Amino acid sequence: MPRGKLHLRACPVNWALGRCPHLSLYRLPPDSPQLQPIERLWRPLRQRATHNLIFDDMSQLQQALRSGIGYDRARPQAVLNLLGEP
Repeated sequence: MPRGKLHLRACPVNWALGRCPHLSLYRLPPDSPQLQPIERLWRPLRQRATHNLIFDDMSQLQQALRSGIGYDRARPQAVLNLLGEP
């Protein structure tokens, strides 16, 4: 990546960090799904809602995902545990 592009990408981040000193930036490796909290939520949702299923159309897939998300919404503490929250 050319140096100019890196600088332009970093400017908004540096500006936000300068204005909000209580924030910290943690750079993650590019391919590190195990470090992404959403991945810990996505895997059980996918297993519950779409694993080994073939959907005839997009609306069936959407309904299966909505149902899976609804299951998680009814169990907020379990979701927080998956995400690593106290």
